[in-house]
Amino acid sequence: MKKYILKDRSLSIISNILIILVWVLLSRLVDNEVIFPSIRSTITSLVEIIKDPKFFDMIRYSILRSLVGYLFSLFLAILMGILSSISKFLLNLMAPIINFLRSVPTMAIIILALIWLNNEYAPIFIGFIMVFPILYETVLESIINVDKNIIDMANLYRVDKIYIIKDIYIPNILINLSLVSTSTLGINLKMVIAGEALSQPKYGIGSHLQLQKIYLNTPGVFAWIIIILSISKIFEHILKGVECMLDIDKWK
Repeated sequence: MKKYILKDRSLSIISNILIILVWVLLSRLVDNEVIFPSIRSTITSLVEIIKDPKFFDMIRYSILRSLVGYLFSLFLAILMGILSSISKFLLNLMAPIINFLRSVPTMAIIILALIWLNNEYAPIFIGFIMVFPILYETVLESIINVDKNIIDMANLYRVDKIYIIKDIYIPNILINLSLVSTSTLGINLKMVIAGEALSQPKYGIGSHLQLQKIYLNTPGVFAWIIIILSISKIFEHILKGVECMLDIDKWK
């Protein structure tokens, strides 16, 4: 096991080194900071951004919007997924709604959010809409795809319904949610930032990204990309910590 972990880490390090080498090579070939900035100018911009007195406010508001949208989406997905597994009427009612949300262009959702909501709440709505269908289908499939043989055996031995829910259905839901949690949280964060870039709230990563674009400060855009990737990585570690706390691995 340790051998595989060390191998994965080695490959990850090699991959990161290759990215840096390609970055250096491209920046020298292009030789234009507006089109493709160097590592040095990006680091300089990164330091300037972090030194900005409003930096932590921008980070805090973007993370807060992302978490509010994600948690509300998760709560509603669990609720509607459970109810849809019980009620065929609700299952059929939700099917076209989910298909619509999955099919509608992202830009259309962003534009509608900007029309319907103010610039502070539009990014939350955008993030919510983008991950809700994924979370809903994950919960629904977790319930529907439970091994029927296990349920039949539990019923045969007259196991209490509470224990069936607690020891069979809930673990299955949590396992499947854990498999999509990192990707959906990442999608949510990216969509919130995209919404901020267009809605321009007072504080937000997207607002500042748009400002960098207006001034053609490409190193600043690259610097913000590094910050966003770092936030995503922190989210990933937090989710792993939550999984360890819930001891999800024991059910896999």
